[in-house]
This record gives sequence, C-alpha cells and structure tokens, in this order.
Amino acid sequence: MPRIHGKGRLACFALGMSCLLSACFLHGGDRYGGPGSGKGSRGLTLDAPGVAVEQPDTLLVAARLRNADPKNAITVTVESIGLDSARLRTSTPVAVGKIEAGQSAILQASFNDPLTPGKSYQLVVAGSYEPAQYGGRRLPFKVVGRITLPPAAPDSAKVSTVTVPPHKVRGAPYPPQKPRFGDEVNGSRWTVPTGRFVPGTPTPTSTSTEKVVIGDPPAIVFNVNNGVGISGSSIAEPSGGATGGNVVFLSANWFAAFSNNGGGSFTQLNPTTIFPNDAIGYCCDQIVQYVPSIDRFIWLLQGNNGFRLAAASSADVINSNGTAWTYWNLPSDLFGQPNGTGVDYPDLSVGNNSLYMSWDVGWPSCPANCRWGFQVSRISLAGIQAGGTITIDYTNPPDATMCWGGHLMQNTLDEIFWAGHNSNSQMRVFSLQEGSNTYFWRDVGVFTWANNALSSTTPDGQNWLAGSGGFPGNAVIGSTRVGNQLWFAWNAGTDRNFQQPHVEMVTLDRNNNFNRLQQVQIWNNDYAFAYPSLATNACTGEVGLSFEYGGNGNYENHVVGFWGDFVAYITTGSDVGTTRFGDYVTIRQTPRTREDPGNLFNAYGYGLNRVAPPGAGTRTDVHYVVFGRPAAQCRGNG
Repeated sequence: MPRIHGKGRLACFALGMSCLLSACFLHGGDRYGGPGSGKGSRGLTLDAPGVAVEQPDTLLVAARLRNADPKNAITVTVESIGLDSARLRTSTPVAVGKIEAGQSAILQASFNDPLTPGKSYQLVVAGSYEPAQYGGRRLPFKVVGRITLPPAAPDSAKVSTVTVPPHKVRGAPYPPQKPRFGDEVNGSRWTVPTGRFVPGTPTPTSTSTEKVVIGDPPAIVFNVNNGVGISGSSIAEPSGGATGGNVVFLSANWFAAFSNNGGGSFTQLNPTTIFPNDAIGYCCDQIVQYVPSIDRFIWLLQGNNGFRLAAASSADVINSNGTAWTYWNLPSDLFGQPNGTGVDYPDLSVGNNSLYMSWDVGWPSCPANCRWGFQVSRISLAGIQAGGTITIDYTNPPDATMCWGGHLMQNTLDEIFWAGHNSNSQMRVFSLQEGSNTYFWRDVGVFTWANNALSSTTPDGQNWLAGSGGFPGNAVIGSTRVGNQLWFAWNAGTDRNFQQPHVEMVTLDRNNNFNRLQQVQIWNNDYAFAYPSLATNACTGEVGLSFEYGGNGNYENHVVGFWGDFVAYITTGSDVGTTRFGDYVTIRQTPRTREDPGNLFNAYGYGLNRVAPPGAGTRTDVHYVVFGRPAAQCRGNG
C-alpha cells in the first residue's frame, strides 16, 4: 500500500558470533507505534518486537530502538535489557553507536526461563547516549515496550463465525472520493529474531535475466506483455485475474481496470465512484482473483474502517463496464475487535470450495482490547455465487503474530496454509482444512537465512528495497501448493554466499509431518531479487514466479519465470529509481480452455518511468503478462 514518504537505506552489523545481540540502522522515517511499542524519554522509542521460544530454556527477542529526535544520537550504549522475571543471557553493556535522526537500531537479545505463552510482558531497555547538539553531555534513556508471547506449538484453535448481508450496486452513480491514507500506512509489528545457526547448502546455480520476447523462446511462451496504460500510485502493487478468454480485471492501489479483448487494451475504473462512501469508505490496497468454478471476479478493497468484498461475473463486468457488483461490508468490529481497530494489507486465495481472505489486524491503530496479529477468514464459494448473506469463519489474530505482513498460499486445494518466522532458523506453519472448524499450527526448522538489511541501489542512487526494511521485510509473501508439496518464499538479505538481496524458498511435505524437502534460493551476485509471488502450473505442476529484480547498475523491474529454469524474464523498462517500491506483485493460474489447457499464467507487475520534462514526476507502468509452457506439453495431462 502506498505511503507518502520513502524510506532510506538499511545497513546492518552483528555484535559477535553468538547472535545474542545485534544492531542495524534503519535510515528513513520509520514511524511505528501501537501494540508492542513504547515511548521513552529523550526521543527514543522501542518498536515492533518479535519473540520466540527456540529451546525449552531459551527465549529470543528482537525489537527496534528508534531515535525520534530531529538530531542524531551519538555513542548510544545499551546498559540493561529487562523482560519481567526472565534472566538475560546477552552481555551488557553493548555499544550500539550512532543512531541518526529518524533511524533505528535493531536489538536482539536472548533470555533464560521462557515466560508463559499468550501473556503480555514489559520489555525495558536502558542506557545512555550523547545528543549531537549537546556537545559531549551524555543523557540517560529508558524505553519501554510490551511483548506478547505467541502460543506454544504444536497446537490448534477453533474458528469463530459471523454472517454478513449483501448489497448490490450498478452504474457507478457515486461522486469520486479522494483516497485517504497517511504516511504511517503499512508498518512493522514483527522483527524476526536471530536464532541458532543451522547451516545449509546454497543453490549452486544463479538466476540470470533476459528481456521478454513475444512468441516461443525455447521451452517458454509469452502470449501477452502489455502495459495497462494507466498511471497511478508509484507504489502500484498490481493484482488481477483473467477468465481464460477475453476478460481481464486488475487493480493497482488507487485504480482498477478491465479489458474485454484479452489485455489488448484496458478501461480505467475509479473504485470510489463504484461503491458508496459509507462507513467502510476507500483507502488503498486491493486484491483481485478470478474463480472459474463460479465464474466470479472477487475484488477485496481496503477501506478506512475495514474491507469491502465484491463479486461479479465476467459478463457483468463487460456489460456494466465494471460497475455491477454484489458486495459485503466487513468492518473491523464485525470480527469482535473494538471500534477504531486498524486493518491492513489484505490478500485472497481460492480453494476447491472456499474463498480465503487475510489481513493484518492492529495497524495503524490498536485501541484498548484490540487483538492484534494476522487473521485468516473463510467463505463458501457457493455462498458468494448465490449473492446472499454469507457466513465467514475466522481465526484469532494473536495466534499468528509472527505472520505479520504475510500472504496466503495459492492453488491451495482443500486446505489453506499460511506461515511466518519465529526466527531465521524456524518457521511456524498454519493450516485450516475445508469442512473443518479447527486450524492447526506447528514449528518447522529451516536452514539459517540472512535476516539483515535489504539494500539495493539503482543507477540514480535510490535504494528500491528500502521500504522492505520495515515492511513487509522478511514476511512470507509467496507460497503455492504442488500436490502435497507446500512452497513458501520470502525476501532475504546478504551473507557470505549471497552478495545481493535474494529470495529464499523452502518446500515442505504436507503428508509427512511438514518435513522440509528442500530449501533453495533465487539469487545473482550482480543484482537483487525480491517480492516473490508463486503459483502452480496446472499443466506441468511447476512453480511459476512473478517478482522484481534490480540494483547494482539496474533499475527495479518486474520479472517472471519458472523455478528451475534459472532465468527471469524482464517485462518492464524502468528508467528511474525509487526508495519505496510496492509490497507485492502477483501471479495467477490462467483457467483452462481448449486452446490453453492449463499451461499458462497471468502475472501482474510494474516498472517506473520518468515523465518529461525532467522533474515532472514519475509514471507507473503496470503490466499484464501471459506466459507459460508450450501447450503441446499438456497433451495427455488432462
């Protein structure tokens, strides 16, 4: 979702090989608050704590120490770290060093005597520093935050249930409204702790890049690579769906668009004129899916007080010029939250018989009794198709705080999955089966990955990954199911094996206790890869990729491909950098047709271009891409 300010470069260092305490400086205007953050004296705050039990007697904690003063804080020293009755293992004092104005130091500490899961505790960090303007005088600081331990694993919980009546709209009769969002949109609530080191074997083959060629390069086809031709927010976050015929519907933050000629041209839509300016309103993030089994485009729009879920057939989209929808309003208090509870960063996934939704709860506001975390909801596809009152099953957000900023698994069949990081060597994986009212979670060990800064510089000196330093950071934003294999992907930093930020992917065996089958990387030491989105090819069973690359002499650009080809095909042509690229791009399986028997994906990404004359601004270049394997590979595969 867009935010007005950009974020600057994130640089990290570790203090000692034990990983008990480390610090990294986040350059730019991080403004975090709410649950898990506390105000301190002298302009310092403690924000976005992450906490996990690594062993029966070890508790890991990570948080951001932020300098909110307009002046730099020099020679910052942490002299004590306290967490209720837990015993600190980290050696103090620790020389953190300089924290420039508006920057943060990420602190990581280890404790003995883990506390009670599900309960909240006070985290206190104290020390001293020298304000730049005080000329040598040292001042004490004491910053206080609160952490809530996630529930123990393995475990389970029951979903809750609500019903929602429908509304209908047609003809876009409403006056346009200016989208409302501020510079605190999309914020971090979770910092991934550094766990014990678990060595792995890096993927030996790097991924190269090539420009898309329409037609049939060896083993891969590109049918469409068209710009939508509509410029909106420079943080586009495109999402869409296609019928497998001529109808395409997509969104990109401030606007939506549809095509009735297979993506040859698009008609722009203003979401604020399609729906009433009611209690939900309209803010920013949008997600789109097409569901072939019920012939419905599903459109989830973030408002100022919850979400609006809308559905329309492909014929309705064309006949009404995208203005005829059945919709359901989903305010945050519908799910038992107090009035004023913020919700953010939605996602959608389609199962065999269910639609799944997810979002972060408790951003940017989390009033008293707000239950912050990551929430997943489920609705019957038949109920959506009927267009009447729908029943929604939903999870308890605090059960999945480590999943903050994550996305749902795609091509998920009869069970939905989502995941987050307890540490950089352990994941927590959640699941909810169709027909079941109980969701489960368990912890899975992974090989240690680099959870340090995400930094990649374009030719004009912009760190296009700067925004990811705080959000979505290392959240699991790409995942797909291939039979009984569960694929999860996320942004990772640099280490001795990877000189540029890269994508980590792990594959788990659903039918064998979620055991790790492999852990691989998308990497190149000449440029960065980030923002992975995954989908499964219905024809070949391969994993398709939609993501971004750039840096080290390259502008940020959208790329697509198949895992295992080790080639990322460039779809856009950026010529300007940014310090705040969007938080996702997307990929969907294109529905089967006689001509396209499950061999194609439709993907959505974007680049940025300068507007003439110099200084006139930046144009967003959103692309709709159709690619896949040659149809001949599908003959005999269904």
